[in-house]
Amino acid sequence: MLVYNPGQADELSYPLGDVPLTIGRADDQAICIPHRSLSRQHARIESSDGRFFVTDLQSKNGTFVNGLQIRRKELRPGDTLTLGELVFLLTPEAPSSVAPGQPGDAPGASDEPRPQLTRALTRVPLKTLVQAVAGPAAGPEPSASESASPATRARERLRILQEVAKLLSVTDDFDTLLGKVLDLAFQILHVDRGVILLLDEKTGKLEPRVSKTAEGTAVRGPIFSQNIVDFVLRRSVAALFSDAVNDPRLDAAQSIIFNSIRASMCVPLKPRDEVIGVLYVDNLSTPNRFSEDDLDFLVAFAGQAALALENARLYRRIEEETVQRMQLIMDAKLASLASMVGGMAHELRNPLNFISNFAGLSVGLTEDLAGVLEPQRERLGPESVRDVDEALACLRTNVQKINEHGRRADALIQGMLQHARRSPGPREAVDLNALVAESLALGQGGVRGEPVPVRLDVEYDPSVERVELVRADVGRVIINVVDNALYAMRQKWTAQGAAYVPVLKVRTLARPESVEVRLRDNGPGIPADSAQRIFDPFFTTKPPGQGTGLGLSLSHDIIVQGHQGTFRMETVPGEFTEFVITLPRQGRQRFEARGAR
Repeated sequence: MLVYNPGQADELSYPLGDVPLTIGRADDQAICIPHRSLSRQHARIESSDGRFFVTDLQSKNGTFVNGLQIRRKELRPGDTLTLGELVFLLTPEAPSSVAPGQPGDAPGASDEPRPQLTRALTRVPLKTLVQAVAGPAAGPEPSASESASPATRARERLRILQEVAKLLSVTDDFDTLLGKVLDLAFQILHVDRGVILLLDEKTGKLEPRVSKTAEGTAVRGPIFSQNIVDFVLRRSVAALFSDAVNDPRLDAAQSIIFNSIRASMCVPLKPRDEVIGVLYVDNLSTPNRFSEDDLDFLVAFAGQAALALENARLYRRIEEETVQRMQLIMDAKLASLASMVGGMAHELRNPLNFISNFAGLSVGLTEDLAGVLEPQRERLGPESVRDVDEALACLRTNVQKINEHGRRADALIQGMLQHARRSPGPREAVDLNALVAESLALGQGGVRGEPVPVRLDVEYDPSVERVELVRADVGRVIINVVDNALYAMRQKWTAQGAAYVPVLKVRTLARPESVEVRLRDNGPGIPADSAQRIFDPFFTTKPPGQGTGLGLSLSHDIIVQGHQGTFRMETVPGEFTEFVITLPRQGRQRFEARGAR
């Protein structure tokens, strides 16, 4: 028997047999210990005629037997083997467990819980995995659900492992994946409770993400032993406590007694070189419920589950980066548009100002000319007076038209600048209901022209809560839709009078993966030919001079490109127009620290 850290809290035992064993920190080693002082493939132990020999595999820090560096040497019981900074002891048989306070305790030994069985591997070799899957369960009499033959249990365990492998492709819902992993563990092991704890990327603390019971009852508070979880996390080993309640080494763990834990297993979730969390399961009714085969199976199961969880994290990270890239692309496009519009404004404003100013002066000159000609009317014949009056009226009208269209051109440029300008604010968690209410009030307050007696029908879904978005941008979209709705209802109200009651319906709805904002007016609707172009740049259903045609186009870009949502319109001419804004619940950035705690 090869014993690692003999007499210490993290003591591990490895049986030696006829099969050669390699030791190192690489995952494919028979004895895998992820320590920086070990080479990936450090040493090999093999038997010959009943004797054991250790061979150094050109390791970085060397192999030592009883303090002397060797290349190949026979190991005898009692020899100390040093690999890097790790110490092993060769014993003739497995060391017996000694309870604290009894003779034989190591001086200064830790009071930390020590499991009856640990595994240093987080990925079990194929031979061990087959044995774990096919091996019979040890312990008390099996229940009706466990009385199947070993072959049946082996097939069931292989089926579970195949189910976990299928989860590798399910990477778009992290929290659902966590729950599915626990459900599969309950299917094959006699588990009363299970918890998955993950390391928070920001704080570095281990936090429970999903907890379940076999009965499906609600979980309140922690249902795991913090001592056991800390032991597994720090040492990156899988641990089995066969009889936790009566184990004298767990006397200090009050959570064992408080939570009535009889048997427990805990394994690290380690997809690659770093532990991302732990999987903890326990049984509350029967000690010695879990066997060594169960632990080996749980290690294999956790290895595949860890890969699935890591893939889900990577998928989310890719989504985050995609959203950020799209945001940068949109910002770049709008910045380019703003630059272009700024250049156009610079070139056009001067001539437009001259046109408007001279048109205004010409209006005054026309009136002066009419005043100068007034005393001379008596000297002119009737036909000449009529010609002069017609010329002055035509001149006055032309000058007013020039002035009016100059102001329209200036307003168009101002509108393009306003819509092209991007807010510098970052994404933040925003109360969407409050934002909609605020934007609705701003949209009504900014109405120009004759006020319309609009009846508001508002319904906010309280489960919408907070959504990650750029507050100013989404607020601008809602204000623009409200402004268009009020304009459309004003036109219908002007045409139909008191018989028509303008109604603006505003709804927020929570969906499993998104939230919706619906704004519906009972105005004149939009004809089919115009509805197809409603989001095209510079297209507007308003009369000339009353719309730029940029509002809905840029609103569509803000929602679809900037927030990866959807922005669509539903309309029936003569009855209603409804705009539906759909936003991902967390901007497709539903990342670790936001799961269930």
